[in-house]
Amino acid sequence: MIKSMTGFGKGEAKSKSGVFTVELRTVNHRYFDLSSKIPNSFMLLEDRIKELLNKDIKRGKANLFLSHRSLEKESASITFDKKTIDKYRKILSEIKKRAGITEEIKLSHILSFTDVIVHEQKSLDINAVWVSVKEAVVKAAAECNKMRETEGKALYKDFSVRMTKISIYVDDISGLAPLVVEEYKRKLDARIKDIVKNNIIDNARLETELALFAKQCDISEEITRIKSHLEGFKKAIAIGEEAGRKLDFILQELNREINTLGAKANDIKISRIVINIKSELEKMREQAQNVE
Repeated sequence: MIKSMTGFGKGEAKSKSGVFTVELRTVNHRYFDLSSKIPNSFMLLEDRIKELLNKDIKRGKANLFLSHRSLEKESASITFDKKTIDKYRKILSEIKKRAGITEEIKLSHILSFTDVIVHEQKSLDINAVWVSVKEAVVKAAAECNKMRETEGKALYKDFSVRMTKISIYVDDISGLAPLVVEEYKRKLDARIKDIVKNNIIDNARLETELALFAKQCDISEEITRIKSHLEGFKKAIAIGEEAGRKLDFILQELNREINTLGAKANDIKISRIVINIKSELEKMREQAQNVE
């Protein structure tokens, strides 16, 4: 069964390292593309997360947010960087002198530089942390995929309804095709009578008219290919696996065959049916943009 590329999932895991929470949002995109927001201390896990997600999400733009909350009250010590303070004080003193400022350098001036205060995090075993992060990612991905599968079922039903409509329209065209041939033949007979009047036969013109007749009125090949593409579409949405690109290609081919059929038939009734089919195809192409 096909899956949508739109979904949301949230996962949480607890361990001695703290509580890890992962939020995952996915939207449609031509390829798999991950954008992640991860605390700096866990950036080494980004590639592992991407590889893990790519097992379940083959196509789509994924946005992942990882947050961490320590269970310990004193998880980090706070200190200040003496060398950095001296450096900034020297710079501020030089600025005062050059600008002719008499104001004293205050504590607030020094503290305005964010790297003066240092938060010393306790060292973490990245492999041990990965166990918890992986659990949270798996939970978020599972919930997200559940939503994608639910929307995929809705897309499947919509495609099925529209394909049934198109199949009925194609059957209607098949029924009208012989009438088109008869009408064209009637017109051709009138032309032949005009050609052979006074018992003078223009063989070259007659052959030209016959060739034109055969080319213009025969739409059987287009009807056969349209039915074949519809069967291919049905199989693709039933199998599911990364069907999006294939569906888009089939819909392009269907649209091309329908345009050719409408041009060759040159019949007002068939033209109206062709318009209805193209309307359904356009709606299907819009929906197909969100299929994985």
